[in-house]
Amino acid sequence: MKRMLAAAVTAAALLPAVPAQAAADPGTALKRQFVPGHGVTISETMRTTSDRPSLRETTRITGSVEFGKSGVVASDLMVRSMGKDAASTDWMRVVSVGGRFYFQSPLMLDRLPMGKTWVLMAFEGEPLVSLAGVDVFKPRVLRSLVAHAKSVTGGLHRGSLTAKEAGALGSGGSGPFSYLLGLDSAGLPTRLDTDTGAGRGKDWTRTAVETRFTGWGAKITIKAPSEDDVISSKEADEATMAELLTAFEDIPEGSTSSLGLSK
Repeated sequence: MKRMLAAAVTAAALLPAVPAQAAADPGTALKRQFVPGHGVTISETMRTTSDRPSLRETTRITGSVEFGKSGVVASDLMVRSMGKDAASTDWMRVVSVGGRFYFQSPLMLDRLPMGKTWVLMAFEGEPLVSLAGVDVFKPRVLRSLVAHAKSVTGGLHRGSLTAKEAGALGSGGSGPFSYLLGLDSAGLPTRLDTDTGAGRGKDWTRTAVETRFTGWGAKITIKAPSEDDVISSKEADEATMAELLTAFEDIPEGSTSSLGLSK
């Protein structure tokens, strides 16, 4: 569960394929979606594989993202740890709104004061939108992925970025990765698959993230939990917060900023 918290704090079909040359400029198409009260639904699976069983994990994210006039302003995501060893309580809901992050999990409920079901974290930042470390909701990033594609077939852009190129995206990550980006006829993302590796020897891990985007333009409004249900991390039980902070410390260097988080 700790690794799932760290990732959080981590089969959709493509639309009919069209030639890449016929697609609209993805950056412009994305900006047109930046309408207050509207957004998109996302579904994501992150699989980490390694020679060490303790480093293997599958995490599933589902939820929605709300736009403002300049981009993402809020998100409401359910993060679940998957696999045969995952318990029914291995989930966390993360609401990011107004630069703040609200966490809810059944693992914390018995440690919170009666009536409190959410924890407001002390750090602030951009809304959590993905575990991939690549924010395609930024027009510049989306255009860069299209520009670096080594091949384009039926709207699918395949490519890879060096560590320097990845760092230039400004999404927080700095390691090299390969990717598959799918765009619909309007130039909007339908999928983004990323694949990266880290570590050495038996500690080497491969992380593959598959993200799907559906329902562009849907009416979505995300609000912060009621103040009556929220306790701040400064007021919460020390043992509860120590576990959360330990989880954040387990995130590889640079990953927290790639998630839109800052300690």
